[in-house]
Amino acid sequence: MMSKNWFSMVVLIILLLLIPVDTLRAAAAVDYVPAGQVVEGPLLMAGERIRIDGIVDGDIYAAGNDISITGKVTGDIIAAAQNISISGPVTGDLRLAGQNIRLLGVTTGSATIFTQHLDFGSQAAVERDMLVFASSSRLEGNLQRNLKGSMEDLYISGTIGKDIQLYDIGKLELDNAQIGGNLSYRSNEKAAISPGTVIGGEELWTKRTTPSTETTPASPWSFIGGVMVNLAGLLLIWGLIRLWRPTFWQEITQAVRKNPGSSAGIGLLLLLAIPLLTILLFVTVIGIPAGIFILLIYGMALYVSILITAQYLAELLKQRVNYSSNDIWLIFVLLILLMLAVKIPFIGWIIGTVILSIGLGSVFKSLFPERDNPDSTDLV
Repeated sequence: MMSKNWFSMVVLIILLLLIPVDTLRAAAAVDYVPAGQVVEGPLLMAGERIRIDGIVDGDIYAAGNDISITGKVTGDIIAAAQNISISGPVTGDLRLAGQNIRLLGVTTGSATIFTQHLDFGSQAAVERDMLVFASSSRLEGNLQRNLKGSMEDLYISGTIGKDIQLYDIGKLELDNAQIGGNLSYRSNEKAAISPGTVIGGEELWTKRTTPSTETTPASPWSFIGGVMVNLAGLLLIWGLIRLWRPTFWQEITQAVRKNPGSSAGIGLLLLLAIPLLTILLFVTVIGIPAGIFILLIYGMALYVSILITAQYLAELLKQRVNYSSNDIWLIFVLLILLMLAVKIPFIGWIIGTVILSIGLGSVFKSLFPERDNPDSTDLV
């Protein structure tokens, strides 16, 4: 049986992340801290709707669909949700990711925000810096230091104490805004600046450069060379693992040979879910090491997925034809066919998804084998 040490380590790290030092609030439809209640942090909350009207003395780690914080927080807020609203005072930093984020209170620290839409209300204030990556943002409040980030649309009618540096912006509008330092941005067109806007420094505009449309036709030899290098690497991995454990590839494809549909379905779920899990871990900051570790394992599993699929197809062929030569030649041919198949226009991405799903599903089922069912029969 394959070693489960690496997966056990991942599970242990995740469990440690999910257990706060002092307070644990289990996932529920509604997770609520009522007004008047004082909770010592760090506080972990997970649920469909999260509402904090009381006082949290410490950091908050929250994940859900809707998050509303009206109470006082004497620590950082690290949250990921579809909708996030913070109107209470925060004596710490904000680290937020969501579809819609609304800030209405005073934050004494800095703010890092990833969102589709940000509403920084007129009564809101951030006493340090803001880093924002958003589709659209409306800033009407008071930012006492620097604003940095990239946005498609940005409207500013509030106060920015120091500099604005926008790495890339689609549309920028300043309506009676107060900018204490420089306004630096890169866009196709200059910002729309109202007469009442005050810029204490300079306006530094950089026009977007249009990439050249002239392309050099790719040489067929470069494509063939890339395929051969990739093929050689895959065959080397296949051979080394087989030398280390001769039955490794047969063991890892045993589950998919018994039930291809179930293995591919689980693999597709993992293919979509693991990136979301790692994003949540990165948002929590303390989960960054675990997120990096999971991404490394995930990347390795994706890379060998084509080997697992080739081995699965080889086992099917060997059952149906009288093949007695060395397996490496069959794997060699199947790898070439699979690598060419994913390049087919329109359907290549579907074939690639199936390959990745089979690979991830096989790895998962080899780590968590199903109990034998005497009533079940093999499909192949």
